[in-house]
Amino acid sequence: MLRRSWTVCAMTALLLGGTAAAQSPGTLLVGGFGTWTHFDSKWGLSTAFGDSWGYGGRVGAFIAPNWNLEADGYYTPATAKLVGDGYTGIGVPGGNVKASALSARLVYSFPLGNLPSIHIGAGGVLENFRGEDNQGGSAYQFGANGLAGFNLGFGGVSLRVDGLVNYLPSNGGKFDFGAQAGLQLSPDLRDLFGGGATGNPVMWAPYVWWDNLDAPLPGTVELGGFAQWTFFDDNAGREAVAIAKDGLGYGGRLGVFLSDPRWEIEGDGYYSPQDNDITPNSGITKVNAHAFATRLNYNFPFRLLSRQSQFILGAGGVRTSYKFKDANDNDLGYQYNYGASGLAGIRLGIANRTALRIDGVIDYMPNHEGSANMNLHVRGGLSFLIGGARPEVMCTYAGLESIPASSPNCVAPPPPPPPPPPPPTCQYNSNILATDPACVPPVTRLVDTTAITGPIYFDFDKSTIRPDAAATLDKKLPYLTANPGMRIRIEGNADERGSDEYNLALGQRRAASAKRYLVDHGIAADRFDLVSYGEERPVCTEHNEACWQQNRRDDFRIVTIGSDQIVVPPQQ
Repeated sequence: MLRRSWTVCAMTALLLGGTAAAQSPGTLLVGGFGTWTHFDSKWGLSTAFGDSWGYGGRVGAFIAPNWNLEADGYYTPATAKLVGDGYTGIGVPGGNVKASALSARLVYSFPLGNLPSIHIGAGGVLENFRGEDNQGGSAYQFGANGLAGFNLGFGGVSLRVDGLVNYLPSNGGKFDFGAQAGLQLSPDLRDLFGGGATGNPVMWAPYVWWDNLDAPLPGTVELGGFAQWTFFDDNAGREAVAIAKDGLGYGGRLGVFLSDPRWEIEGDGYYSPQDNDITPNSGITKVNAHAFATRLNYNFPFRLLSRQSQFILGAGGVRTSYKFKDANDNDLGYQYNYGASGLAGIRLGIANRTALRIDGVIDYMPNHEGSANMNLHVRGGLSFLIGGARPEVMCTYAGLESIPASSPNCVAPPPPPPPPPPPPTCQYNSNILATDPACVPPVTRLVDTTAITGPIYFDFDKSTIRPDAAATLDKKLPYLTANPGMRIRIEGNADERGSDEYNLALGQRRAASAKRYLVDHGIAADRFDLVSYGEERPVCTEHNEACWQQNRRDDFRIVTIGSDQIVVPPQQ
């Protein structure tokens, strides 16, 4: 019955824990959601409850057990307010409006055991608005993004609900509020792509964000900047009106290496201010291009000059924008589109956690008006590899493989006792042979053996000797010293919490701790036998701490006294 109750509790924890609890470093997260947004009144959009529903997706990865980086985007077909036949908003035509946003943020999760985890996050956001027919005015602004929400896990899939706020400081400042709800998954790429994942849990060593790193680890963050030359498509902008010239730009990247560190999820963005390549022009003299992309990269490692480097192949999505200005730097609208992005590059290790990165990138936008648009980029810059989770070195002694090597309980077992010398000695008196006529059972005398057989107790999941246990062991020392032929069996026990295998190992460690204490105080090691019964011999069967405390113990049994009677120390 006890075992069945424990199994039910464990299965419930697995079902309700899921992805709601803190994740291992490098764990990928992907999800989709529905969204509702209350736009600031300065946008001139309808604030009616049914006029601002949308949908979106999210991708990210954990950089530490409670920290993750993520990016999301959503699309909302909103409704503009009309005054007569005019639109009251900023730069967007009346009628239906295409509203979208891209956000990136750092999120911290507060694990609550098997309850839903809660999280908070902050980062940046880009919001933009266009008319339904993609013509006429348009507007976009950068700002700050904040988020708070919770996850409820269901066996590998979690329900995620968030409330968010976007603050856009330009043009008098605007606050947009919203809510998102959807499903989130955390697939393990080692299982999906044969990276050698096992069913055994991995324990992580303490984090060091800038130690000596040879190769990326799960959760390692790649932070870098680059300069780039872009070969813009002949249709990069507004066809026959404003096309960006080929030229120099700059940007930055942020990536996280996943649980299989050959895989990396990465986001980057660039800005390339260029002149209008069409002359004479229609008043537009500048075409400022920028783009944001998210990709999944695969790294092929190789060594160069004693440092590990990687060839990189990646693919994902991109949002490209062209902002048009006149000679006086006045805004004349902008155009954006979405498409696919591919990357091929090399990351050359040049110093500890520092790499030179050179990439070729192709961005293809099939929905660009009036024809498909493809831009080519050549990039070069530096990347810094920060953090990463190192697997904990585990204890190698038999029966202790589940604890870290740094644990004080990871100690070498005592050497086996030497074989008994022939011929055998008398079991009642070790000073004579077994064949001696004087080897007869001792005359039974009543001696109080409580001081020898009294149990000691331990804290939950511990095998260290407590002060009260040390006092009990100290009382045994005079009897063991006065009876050098006495052998004692130390029996380790555990309470019902934990698996059979774990409790047996815990009982063995507790028996070994008591033996080590007595040996350290002058008693020969070969006078003790060790045995573990785990949870099989409880002295109390109730399910509370007071009862469990009685079951976390070492019992002491006299195997043989080694003489015809037990000698009581003089001070006793």
